Amino acid sequence: MDSYNEEEQQPAPTFPTRKVMLVIAALFAIFVIWSIGSQLIWLILNFKEFGKLFLRPIFFEIIGGTILAIIAFVRLDILNRRSLIWWFITLIISAFKGYGAIPPNRIDFKSFKLTPTKFALWQITKVLLGMMLFRNYIFGMATYAMSQGWDPRLDLVLGVFKLPFITPPMDGVYAQANVLPMIPAITLLIGPLLAAFGTRLVILVGITQLARIFTPTSEEASGAVPFGVSWRVASFEGILSIGLFWVMFNSFFSAVIDYNTRYIIGGLAVGGILFAIFYFLDLRYSKGLSTLRRRRVTIRILSIFMIALVTGSIMAINNSVADARKVEWLGPYTSQQIAVNRYFAELDKVIEVPYDINLKVTPKSMIEEHITDNRHILNKIRLWDWEAAFAKLKPEIGLIPYVDYQDSDILRFNNTLYWSSSMKPILPETVLQADQWYAEHLVYTHVPNGFYILNANEGVIEEADQFFKQRRIYYGEGGLLSETWATYPQDREESEELGGYFYTGNGGVSLSPPLSWIFEFNFFLAYRTQTVEVLRYRDIYDRIEMLFPYFEYDFFGKKVDMFPVTDGVQTYYLMPLIVRLDTGKVPWSNNNPLVRLAGYALIDIYNGDIQIFALGDDFFSELFKDTYSEYIKTEIPEWLELQTRYPEELFEWRVGMFNYYHVTDPATFIVAKEFFEVPEGLDTYYIMSQPSGFDELEFVGLLSLELRGAKGRNLAGYMVVENDYSRLGVMTFNKVSLESDTKLLGPTATREALEKNAEFATLRTLLRTPRIGDNILYRVGEHDVYFIPVYTAGAGGVVTELGVVACVGALFTGEYYVGLGDTAEEAYRDYLTAVAKIELPIPEVPTEPEEDVEERTANILNIFEKANVTLMTPEALNPTVSYNEGMTDYVSIDQWNQTRHLVEDFISDWAIETDKILMWREGSNINFGALLNIDGITELHYITVNLEVEENPEE
Repeated sequence: MDSYNEEEQQPAPTFPTRKVMLVIAALFAIFVIWSIGSQLIWLILNFKEFGKLFLRPIFFEIIGGTILAIIAFVRLDILNRRSLIWWFITLIISAFKGYGAIPPNRIDFKSFKLTPTKFALWQITKVLLGMMLFRNYIFGMATYAMSQGWDPRLDLVLGVFKLPFITPPMDGVYAQANVLPMIPAITLLIGPLLAAFGTRLVILVGITQLARIFTPTSEEASGAVPFGVSWRVASFEGILSIGLFWVMFNSFFSAVIDYNTRYIIGGLAVGGILFAIFYFLDLRYSKGLSTLRRRRVTIRILSIFMIALVTGSIMAINNSVADARKVEWLGPYTSQQIAVNRYFAELDKVIEVPYDINLKVTPKSMIEEHITDNRHILNKIRLWDWEAAFAKLKPEIGLIPYVDYQDSDILRFNNTLYWSSSMKPILPETVLQADQWYAEHLVYTHVPNGFYILNANEGVIEEADQFFKQRRIYYGEGGLLSETWATYPQDREESEELGGYFYTGNGGVSLSPPLSWIFEFNFFLAYRTQTVEVLRYRDIYDRIEMLFPYFEYDFFGKKVDMFPVTDGVQTYYLMPLIVRLDTGKVPWSNNNPLVRLAGYALIDIYNGDIQIFALGDDFFSELFKDTYSEYIKTEIPEWLELQTRYPEELFEWRVGMFNYYHVTDPATFIVAKEFFEVPEGLDTYYIMSQPSGFDELEFVGLLSLELRGAKGRNLAGYMVVENDYSRLGVMTFNKVSLESDTKLLGPTATREALEKNAEFATLRTLLRTPRIGDNILYRVGEHDVYFIPVYTAGAGGVVTELGVVACVGALFTGEYYVGLGDTAEEAYRDYLTAVAKIELPIPEVPTEPEEDVEERTANILNIFEKANVTLMTPEALNPTVSYNEGMTDYVSIDQWNQTRHLVEDFISDWAIETDKILMWREGSNINFGALLNIDGITELHYITVNLEVEENPEE
């Protein structure tokens, strides 16, 4: 018994908990310092590499985030000094301390109060945290620009409060005058401010008051007083009143405004006022009361019901009337929606031209001459699509295990199209885990030969050195470029890089000990005393987005396409800078964004240097130019002008908007009978072509459009975008008349026509696993045709070759016409031969022209009037010499274009030389001339237009 007591009384062995805790705390502190140090070093290196350019977006982010966070989260109630989060934390702590039981005095949110110091520190903390939540670079840029004198015309925004209460006219002029000018202020400033104020009302007013309402006071929790109802109801009514007023206020900034919006605003206003009155009444009567009388509850419920009933009834009646008088009631608002959205996509700049799709027949005797005249087009037909080019270029990699394909782009050099496949470095699967760090950072640092080139017309693999002198990619996309950084010792005598190559570019930053140790612990182990060069942000998307986060690099789920260009020495990636602004608060926006091409970024693939070219003329581009004036250029270099390409993503988005908003008549828009759509599976084709109305072969993007919902697979026309810098982004829509008897076949119908061709059906059985390639619409002379290549192996085949080229007529009058050949020229010749068999009726000379002589004369005179040229009719002409600068016939509408071109050229060449142009008639001819005195000699330069059909023409 004694021994037991002795053992029981012996002190238990002590465990050095304090020392262990100190060790754990020390290790944790080291980890935190190391982590913070690494991030701090990374930021320092960013500044060292990019200078103030790196700080500029951070500066805008801090400005914008701070302003919005203050609006959203900072409490101004210094007397009460409440905090929902700290009150809730106090509750949780009290619950743990009390083993689930919370002291009554801790439950009462109304009595919770922070000390002045904690309250101030908490507001600062919320601003710092809120900066990340509300970071808005563009808002920060706009507010900074305002401090520098930029005027966003905020005064114009006041006009938004009258929009719901007026019925606009039946055209878009009203929106153009009243809404478009306020778009900069709404998109850049008002939208973010409304979001911040909304957050404040929800958190600092709504949730705070609800916490106050649903938690008992300390007296109620202890049972000292009964649970008060009236003041809680009054507080809830106050919240409801504020909420209704806020919804009403936001209704003025609605993306959809129509004939019912004014009644919605009125209903919300009445409800807000009514519940504000109830709030003051109940707050007055709540003193000393713990319950509400049934009558007062009934009045409030009936009030809500009556407001909703009256407002809903008015809206229902309006909708019923609008169903019967849709155009009259909805048309004015639809017109404003059309005007606003056409501005968003710059559709007013799209040129719409009627498309002549009459089937032309070239006589057999004229076929060779026609082919000779159009050989410059036939030699530029794009016969190799992306898939075929990829399959043919893939074997070029051979057995190289450390590179892979990343992307293929269509490029233009010397008016010839090429597929350029860019490479990315990858880590070979054979690299051991223990060697991975060394291989990633020091060995596989770049792609030695980063590009392969294939002629898109002939399918011939070209030597990439002919185009890109610099082919080593240190800055690109994909693979190890996006996964990790590269490094090398600064004083190295031997290179660890692929092929023993020594990087000599100016990319990256220098890291000396001990900074290099903090940046990467392996530097402490392997290069303890050496300075190392580190190449970071080697993925161009990461590099550009870090420095210029204002633009879209992921456009509707798809990366914005960049492509390689060269100045003859260095190679660059050209990336479009596309800005997309939220227009959810813009009246009649229908929630469609505003998208613009602000310019391009030119990134050196070897050094990582970035040049910015700001080319846009919209309000955001001008704002960007002002705030980045020292870093940007407004003109691209001359060598780049013939390598530009309009962004495919932006072109397709604008076409998507055009599909709806090309309709400017509200009645037609409402019934939705002329909307377009892109045929399923069709992408933009970048080709060398000479579409209708073009004077010469150009590099264009082409996208075909069908009538939305139509049963037939025919085209409503096609959109062309120009890529030469002088006309970059100019879009022309060649529109087919819906009433035309001749149909323009779509890609699906064209392929069906090819499949039905008996000669092709026989030929395809002789080909090995044929694959039908892209079917691209071309205009050769006056013939609209699709050229369709057929390959002998798919993308998975070992060898892909061109089996046959099909030329399918795009015009359908009841029969398909197909030509086949080994080349585009042979296929086109075969097509012309098939068409030449058509027996067309001999055209008869009309007894009466489509326009009379007076109308044709007026059309010509109208050209001079628009050009502000004075016409005079002389009684006699006695020039020393005369020169006829051109003559043409204008006896039918079909000859108007050639007449117009002749007259316009004459005006531009000769009208500027004199203050008047002379006009005189000679029989059926009308002449226009300029009488000039040159070195004492009176010269007459004139043109002649024949206006009438001769009754007995000479044979």
